[in-house]
Amino acid sequence: MKFSLSKEKGEKCLFFKQSREHVRTVLASDYVEFRKSQFSSNTADNFNKLGIHCFYDEHNLLQEIEIFKPSLVFILGIDFLGKRKEKLEKILSNLNIKYDSDEMGIVIDELGVSTVSDKMNITECIYFHLTDSLYINICLE
Repeated sequence: MKFSLSKEKGEKCLFFKQSREHVRTVLASDYVEFRKSQFSSNTADNFNKLGIHCFYDEHNLLQEIEIFKPSLVFILGIDFLGKRKEKLEKILSNLNIKYDSDEMGIVIDELGVSTVSDKMNITECIYFHLTDSLYINICLE
């Protein structure tokens, strides 16, 4: 499955404050509910076959998403998953996109995006802190 961050709402997409039922319908895949930690205010959905975790508030409205392989994640037209952190930093700098970087990965505050890199600095997870103005459009590959 291919996910693309966009300001335009696609036909099939995930977005801020989307109901848990609607997220499950859109992703149309098996899921298991889990708690991220003992402090979680609600359960999250693990769509293991898609490599996606969806996090909800106490009203079951979508707040955050983590995406792993085998999915593809396009941000600014670039597939972030599997890329070296240094390569992403260079791309973002060339595009004049403001970001912060540390040993864990890259944070792009204006897009609500964070990456998590493994010990080899390969991007293994994309985290979206959703906002009202951005959508994650979905394309079946």
